[in-house]
Amino acid sequence: MEDVTREERDSLMRSSYYLITRNFTKTLNRFIVYQDSKNTIDIPHGEGQRSMFIELLMEYFVGLEEYEKCDALKKLKELVITAGD
Repeated sequence: MEDVTREERDSLMRSSYYLITRNFTKTLNRFIVYQDSKNTIDIPHGEGQRSMFIELLMEYFVGLEEYEKCDALKKLKELVITAGD
């Protein structure tokens, strides 16, 4: 498997962040974490993976000291867990 560069990882993490935090209501209905012209990747409801993905993003942004993103992610995580993850 090809190694992902730091820039590619950062781009993917930021893209996922913006997709899931743009509209919390839409995210709760369909948790899309990646989308381009050919592919859409979403995490199904009820498997416990949504909150784990949010936690992964939070850890990434804490490492970059981008705490405002972590605040938004924390709020979303609470909603996701309440909705049944």
